[in-house]
Amino acid sequence: MSGGEMMWGKRPIARLRHLVYRDEPLVRTHDEAPAGKLPKLIRAMRSLAQVSGSCWQPREEIFVKQARLMERYEDDFVFEGSVTRYYPTYESLSDAELRGYFAWRTQVRKGNIAPAPLTFAMLYAYEILHLIGCRDAADGYGKLMELGAAFAVGESALDTYLPAWVYGYVIYYGLDPAYLSDSSYYHEMKLQDDAIAAVFTHGERPAGEVAEGLCALSSYRLERSKFYRAHPEEIGVVIMRVIARVSEYYEKHRKRDFSSDYLGVKYRRMVRLFPGAVFHARSPEEDRVYAVNPVRSYECAGGAWYVLAYECALKQAQRLGALLRIIDWRMREYVGFSPIKPPKKMTKWLAKIVDEEIEAFFAEKKAAEARRVRIDLSQLGRIRADAAVTRERLIVAEEEEEAAVSIWTQRPGEGISEGVSASQKETVSDTADVQPREIDLPLDAPELHLLRDLLTGAPLSWVRAEGYLLSVLVDGINEKLYDDFADAVIEGEPPAVIEDYREELTERYLHAAE
Repeated sequence: MSGGEMMWGKRPIARLRHLVYRDEPLVRTHDEAPAGKLPKLIRAMRSLAQVSGSCWQPREEIFVKQARLMERYEDDFVFEGSVTRYYPTYESLSDAELRGYFAWRTQVRKGNIAPAPLTFAMLYAYEILHLIGCRDAADGYGKLMELGAAFAVGESALDTYLPAWVYGYVIYYGLDPAYLSDSSYYHEMKLQDDAIAAVFTHGERPAGEVAEGLCALSSYRLERSKFYRAHPEEIGVVIMRVIARVSEYYEKHRKRDFSSDYLGVKYRRMVRLFPGAVFHARSPEEDRVYAVNPVRSYECAGGAWYVLAYECALKQAQRLGALLRIIDWRMREYVGFSPIKPPKKMTKWLAKIVDEEIEAFFAEKKAAEARRVRIDLSQLGRIRADAAVTRERLIVAEEEEEAAVSIWTQRPGEGISEGVSASQKETVSDTADVQPREIDLPLDAPELHLLRDLLTGAPLSWVRAEGYLLSVLVDGINEKLYDDFADAVIEGEPPAVIEDYREELTERYLHAAE
């Protein structure tokens, strides 16, 4: 017998037969439920991943089909194990883990978000991104926010991804941009966008907001400056004035515009709205544009998403930083604040603009201070007391004057006291034809009209209709009556008569006209 026959004889070959692989029952892990006990709907869901041709379907598409099938499913399975799956789908979970997830989701939908494995929270977020279990997009937004508030605390993966998903969710489903106001993911972009938009719209936003946004764009951290923290509004106004001047300079003397050198260049770049998520887009995807703000928008074209915005590169950040540093340095010198080192490089035309705008700003501020009327509130009590004394004197004087007028206006011998002498009677008789004197009114016709309307509560629509300014008429009345009352008689917005003087004004300027 040859060596081959000795090696491969019947007996050795027979001994190898037990090494042939045959069908054997699979051994289940300890946390899996027996297949026969699985609910029918879960078995049906599993089958969607096993149908012919499913191997060619993306896992995202299979996930969405399964999620729609299980949208209303509820479970009460008790799961006490732990699950760790990265970018999970239903297929990546065992039967027990899957039932545990659906049991947890059942409670979440009832308002009970219990502690659970991070994998469960990720699956739940994926479902919401596809509007699974949501009435509409707004309802889904609320569910994402609830998940973030109740579950994301301490979970680094959700802390990383969920803010970006919420931001993309608002854009994808076309919700109102107001939904982005509380987005932490959008906060930094918003600062930059607001700064750029404010410059483009010639400072329609408050200077302080613009300065804050420019700090985010700049390589010079102006927000750390002691002078800026002490005078944010002042330095913000100067920054906007300087930028307006520099922009004008670029229009006249440069081929490039100001924004491309200092703020950034506009770009169009492909973007994923849900980075790191298992997401399958709708088919067909409708072409559309979503404007987040005047300088940032998102475009869906041919099923792909693009962002259109301004990008501030390093050179723009450095150039803007040098400008802010010059302003900080020169304003400190102007007001005598603790100095900082000047920039290493500084063009003459730029330094000239900065100096001129700083000088103009402080000159205007000084002039405004000089025109400002200062009222010492501590003296108001004394002023009103003096006015009360003056009012009492005027009332006594008016009573005496009215008594004299009543005597002079009586007919001869009529109503004269028995104690009046004959000579007095004769004098009265001789002056019987004298007419009562007219009361001297210091107000002109529009001012008197306004005062009477304020006393009676009549509408003031005639003021604008006749071409007058309400504030001018009020100032004229207060100025002309100041000598009599030692105080303004009308105040407030809308204007109203001060109650302390209402009775006297009514007697003098309303009843006198009757």
